[in-house]
Amino acid sequence: MGRTLIRGGSLFDGTGTKAHPADLLIESDRIVEIAPSGVFDGRAVASTIDARGMTVLPGLIDAHIHVGREPDHDGRLYLDAGVTSARDTGGVLDNLRALRARALAGEWIGPRLRICGPLIDGAPTVWPAAMSFIVGEEGDGRNAVDQLAGKVDQIKIYSGVGPELVREIVARARDYGIATTGDLAATRASEAIDAGIAGLEHASVAYADIVPAELQVSMRIFHEQSPAIWRRERNKGQAATDPSGPAARRLARQLADSGVWFDPTLVVLERLASLDDPAVIEAPEVALATPAAQKMWAERVAGRKSAWTEADYATAHRAFEIELAFAGEAIAAGATILVGSDAPNPFVVPGWSLHRELELLVRAGLTPLKVLTRATSGNAAALGIAHMVGTLQPGKLADLLIVEGDPFADIRATRNVRHVLQGGVARRSAVAVPARA
Repeated sequence: MGRTLIRGGSLFDGTGTKAHPADLLIESDRIVEIAPSGVFDGRAVASTIDARGMTVLPGLIDAHIHVGREPDHDGRLYLDAGVTSARDTGGVLDNLRALRARALAGEWIGPRLRICGPLIDGAPTVWPAAMSFIVGEEGDGRNAVDQLAGKVDQIKIYSGVGPELVREIVARARDYGIATTGDLAATRASEAIDAGIAGLEHASVAYADIVPAELQVSMRIFHEQSPAIWRRERNKGQAATDPSGPAARRLARQLADSGVWFDPTLVVLERLASLDDPAVIEAPEVALATPAAQKMWAERVAGRKSAWTEADYATAHRAFEIELAFAGEAIAAGATILVGSDAPNPFVVPGWSLHRELELLVRAGLTPLKVLTRATSGNAAALGIAHMVGTLQPGKLADLLIVEGDPFADIRATRNVRHVLQGGVARRSAVAVPARA
């Protein structure tokens, strides 16, 4: 592949220090040297990327995706958007393992994958049996972990698992050195933290801790009536909650003190609350999704329309603002934030929606410098890949993106992707990208 020189740009190395003028030299798949601008002038290189007026960053990492539906199309979308690594937080294990094998063989183009495999859930499950590992009795949690160990990178515990089995799963996974994360309902976030869970997914995971008990609804409505009605009723309690009240502050402090990874996935919560909003369903990046995905999303919109009134949508918007505000409480308390999108949920476009997540986290209280540090080195550490990616340093894999403008002055500049390299290979080069007002 020879040497590639990236010259003239402002370089952010992902460690948390401010961007500064620097040139970067790549050989084969690795970064070999970083030096002040102009030092490499005259060196023999195979290619040069002129990054004047641009910012050079580590490849973004999406900590929460589901890549199994249309991997060949979606894999390229992630790379087009500058997302060079990702964690799949629930899918069909055989499909995910086959996908990684294709990637190693050079047959699949997409982000570097860490996988959780099937969701460990109670019965009835939310998702199909092929992507759910059902537990219900003592010993089931240990058995689930025993069967997944050596096949997955992390383990995800889902909504139907109660506190006793969460403790069992977390303890058994710790025996194997496997981190656990949770999208929980039958177990409170506070209970999972006490059990030693490593991560929590979605700002909505705070629901059982911060919404007054008399306003809460159970997952029974989800299974016995419909997801749309369950969400409608759930939003009512969420919208009436104080995101800065004692219960919320207590959970935010517990998140911070425990060091548990908190992945708010605000973009998917925003989207699910805004299926009546043309700015969401007609956003420029939506056209990049496959026809099958767009059809599925349209069906979700239609399902809401048949069950929701205009007032229900207004309540949903208020409920999202509560979730956003709780994320802000967690940030203010010093919680360890991850950056994930939950693509490809409705109108959560693979790759490009991570840029919206960056914007929402800045709105919640992170500075652009901190949110980009979390989306690079922070996510890499949580996913166990910091030895390879997440920072621009000699010896690391040359996974990076180059954006026009200064995202530290305006985080929306991350959308202005001009070049993407993965392992030193150009995945995108100076083409138009979707814009957002």
